[in-house]
Amino acid sequence: MPNRSLLVVLVSALLLPIAALAQTPEERAAARALAERRGPTVVMVLATVKTRLAAGSRETMRDIPVQTNATVLDASGLTVMALSSIEPGALLQGGRRGGEVSTETADLRIRTGDDRELPARIVLRDADLDLLFIRPVDAPPTPLTAADGAAGTPVLMDLLVALQRTSENSGWRTFASFAYVQMVVDRPQPFYVLSSAGLGGALGFPVFDLSARFVGIMARVGGPRANPLPAIVPADDIREIAKQATGR
Repeated sequence: MPNRSLLVVLVSALLLPIAALAQTPEERAAARALAERRGPTVVMVLATVKTRLAAGSRETMRDIPVQTNATVLDASGLTVMALSSIEPGALLQGGRRGGEVSTETADLRIRTGDDRELPARIVLRDADLDLLFIRPVDAPPTPLTAADGAAGTPVLMDLLVALQRTSENSGWRTFASFAYVQMVVDRPQPFYVLSSAGLGGALGFPVFDLSARFVGIMARVGGPRANPLPAIVPADDIREIAKQATGR
């Protein structure tokens, strides 16, 4: 049977606009160096989402295995991901007429780029920015590679590099894509809209500029409202919210 996860990644890459493929040798070299240096900051979060669908007297329970990208924020393992990728209750509810949808997350783990699996716990949610912060239950034996340092603040049509980690079927590999900033929104909350071809519809992965500065992560901006927009939540906003999880 063909490797479907790898096939999706490859097909997405083939859909990149011609302009996005026409990078200079210098830009491609910078992206390769960035992927080598920053690749470990993108991890895979593994979990089981227990979903309950209730409509009148009928109730359906399902356990859904989840593998989704996330981004390490500090060496202790504080990690941020898209809330909707692992707690989709609000999005599911918005797509149903009548009834009730609820979800519960179990067996939460952080799988690092060096193949460690760290049991994790939820420490903070931000539904408006679609962010979920988790950390290892026990301190990792060695520090994790984090998206630290100065934040990148791109402008319209800046070239960025998105780093993703593929699923188990594709060997947990680091996958890099070029993307352009197609729109910058300042209010009511700042975010960046990227050219989406090649990103595969994933959430939680980090985006960097060509100087390897952390720009932000992909989430569904708009919180529980209908039709949230996939966009990049800026790094500075993520770090400000993360202070609540670290007590600083």
